[in-house]
Amino acid sequence: MKLHIAMSAARDVDRAAREAVHEALRDARSPSFALAFCTDAYDPDALARAVTHELGEVPWAGCCSAGVFAGTTLVRQGVVVGVLEGDDATYSVGVGGPVSADPRAAGATAMREALAASRPGAAARHGRVHHGFLLFPDALTGNAAEVIRGAVQESGAGAAWAGGGAGDNLRFVRTAQFAGGRAWHDAVVAVAIESAQPIAVGSRHGWRPYGPPTTVTSAHDVTVVELEYQRAFEIYRRTAADNGDEVDEQRFAAFAMTHPLGIPQADGDHVIRDPLEVGPDGSLRCVGEVPEGAMVRVMHGDRHDLLVAAREAAVAARGEHRPPAGVLVFDCVSRALILGSAMERELEAIQEGIGLGIPMMGCLTLGEVGALGTTAPQFQNKTAVVMALPRAGA
Repeated sequence: MKLHIAMSAARDVDRAAREAVHEALRDARSPSFALAFCTDAYDPDALARAVTHELGEVPWAGCCSAGVFAGTTLVRQGVVVGVLEGDDATYSVGVGGPVSADPRAAGATAMREALAASRPGAAARHGRVHHGFLLFPDALTGNAAEVIRGAVQESGAGAAWAGGGAGDNLRFVRTAQFAGGRAWHDAVVAVAIESAQPIAVGSRHGWRPYGPPTTVTSAHDVTVVELEYQRAFEIYRRTAADNGDEVDEQRFAAFAMTHPLGIPQADGDHVIRDPLEVGPDGSLRCVGEVPEGAMVRVMHGDRHDLLVAAREAAVAARGEHRPPAGVLVFDCVSRALILGSAMERELEAIQEGIGLGIPMMGCLTLGEVGALGTTAPQFQNKTAVVMALPRAGA
C-alpha cells in the first residue's frame, strides 16, 4: 500500500474538496480507494457531491467529526483526504441503517454488503489474505456497541478493527457518514480491507482506577440508573468524596471529563464510558452502553497519562515490522477537550510512536472502534485507536 494525504481548511466546501483531493491525488499513479474526513462546519450533502466530483472514478468512504488532522496539524474546520494505491490490497464498502431502529441489524447489513462487494484475488495473488475493517457508526442516533456486535457477527474473528463514531463537537445535532458518493444519516458505513500483509491496530486510553468496583444493578442502554441498588450519581459522588474531591450536579460535567467510568475486562484493562450528565432521577447518561450486571469503576487520569497512552497505541500498532505505509488515527473528541491547546502534543506523541515521516491522518470521534489486547472489537470512549497500514512487501 501507499497512502497520500492532503488537507484543506478552506471555508467554501467546493474549494476545500478540490484542494484536498487534488493534492492527495498528485503523486498517486494508480489510486484504488480514498478516505475523507470532514468537520461538521460543512453541509455533508454538498461535501459528498464535491469530493465525488473531484475523485472521479475512485471509490471513497468516510465520516464527519469534530476535528480532522493530517500529520500533527489539527483543524476544527477542514477536510482531510487520504488516497490509497497499490495492487496488494482491495477495498469494499457497505452501508446499513437506520441505526436508531435496529443498531445490530444496521451493523450486520453494512458488513454483509462490504464483504459481498469485495473483489478477492488482488491480495490473494501475494499469498495469505489479511483482513481489516473500518466502521463509522452514527453515534448520535443509536447504540454503537450493538452496531459493532452486528458487524462482528458477519465478519468473524481474526481481523484488525478501527474507526469511530461520526459526530460533532458534542453539540449532538446531526452527523453524517459517507459512502457510494453520498452522505448518509442515522447509518453505519463499513469498509472491508483485504491486504497481502498484516494490518495492525493499537488501542490505549491512559485512565487508571480511582474508585472500587461497583455493580450496575439497573441500566437502560446508555444510562446507568443504579449502582449497588442506589442512585448511580450518589455512588459516583461518594467515590469522589472518599478520594477527597467534592462533586455536585452543577460541577459534574467538568469533574466527569477527567473521571470517566471503566468496565473491567478479563485482561485487567478497562473499556471506558464517558458520563455526560446527571438525570433528574440521579442516573448517569453515558456515551455508549453500560450493561446491567456489569462491574464499573470510576477512573481518573491527567494530560501526561493521555499523552503516554497515545504514544503506546502507536507503538503497539507499529510493532516490530517495517515502518508502515501510513496510519489512520481515531482519537476521542473528549481527549481533545481535556488537552485543549496541547492536543497537537498528542498527535506528536502518536507520530513519534509510529515513526517520524510516516503519513498520518484521522479525525476526532464520538466514541472509538477498537480492541483492547486480543479481545473482540468494542465501542470505546476517551481512547486513541491507531491502525497501521502495511507497506508493500513488509
